[in-house]
Amino acid sequence: MKNSFSEGYYLPQDIEAMKNITQTFDDEESEIYGYKTLKVQWENTKEVKISLEAFDNGERICIYRSYYISLKQIDTNVASIIESKMLYPQDLQTYIQNACACNYFRGEYRYNEAREKELSQKLEQYCKPLSQDYKILQEKYNNQPKMQKILERTNEL
Repeated sequence: MKNSFSEGYYLPQDIEAMKNITQTFDDEESEIYGYKTLKVQWENTKEVKISLEAFDNGERICIYRSYYISLKQIDTNVASIIESKMLYPQDLQTYIQNACACNYFRGEYRYNEAREKELSQKLEQYCKPLSQDYKILQEKYNNQPKMQKILERTNEL
């Protein structure tokens, strides 16, 4: 059975109760959802753990965290824990966030003057510091090939 995702939450819409699932996404699916794998693990009838594992090698660069969600029924309530795992050091993650935001706002349509002004501010905020930040991070991670690859991939956005 193939699982579909809701647009708003990126969580499975169609999971059978008590069925453990490990799904590795094909290229087309991972392009849409940004994640490498989805795992659903039932601990018992009232507890389930869901994990979304992000790529950590520069693919789908704008998805830079993996998520782990734990849901447990307690009486008539549901307790939840959501954890995220950073894939890169904080300074590199901030650079990736800014580059992805810059890329997003560059592609936005300027349908009136107010929107154009708003987008100009966003581009100033996210795009302007990228060049200098790239140079600093390139120097800092000079001897770390994996981080250099991530930097180059992000710089190509």
